[in-house]
Amino acid sequence: MKKIICSILIVFFLSNAIYAQESESEADGGKNHKIAFVFGYTHIPSAFEEGQSEKTVFVPTIGLDYFYQLNEKWSLGFALDLELGNYLVRFNREDLARKNAIVTAVLVEYEIAPRWGILVGPGIEFEKNKNLFIFRAGLEYEFDLGKNWCLFPSINSDFKEEYNTWSLNIGLCKRM
Repeated sequence: MKKIICSILIVFFLSNAIYAQESESEADGGKNHKIAFVFGYTHIPSAFEEGQSEKTVFVPTIGLDYFYQLNEKWSLGFALDLELGNYLVRFNREDLARKNAIVTAVLVEYEIAPRWGILVGPGIEFEKNKNLFIFRAGLEYEFDLGKNWCLFPSINSDFKEEYNTWSLNIGLCKRM
């Protein structure tokens, strides 16, 4: 419960920062909003799938991201991913079933070099058997396609209570 309250407080304070920056960014005419459709695969180490023994499982993942550019280097955003798969993982010495988990995260992005961004932030993985608190860290590179469109490969790692996952994704985004 403490983790959920902390996540809500972080979202509240960061949303106030976005609102404060919005009036400044509207004046300069920049494209501060970025909406992206993301798809890829999430790697779940040591999972069980369809009654088979413990193995590595790759689950297809689709997602929708929204980011707001605060200034030249910093962005604040939200990620919503859907893992399209069924598997079991060890959790507190028991098997925990995971089916079509929805992963949400509030992320802060910092541009470490031109087109290279590091993303970090808290989130929650929603699933009918057990919701899990996560902390996401990621790295992405943007390819400019022109007319405010971009393509970006990314790698993310989700740190969870008993196990961690990582994902390789490709995203298509539009800046507005």
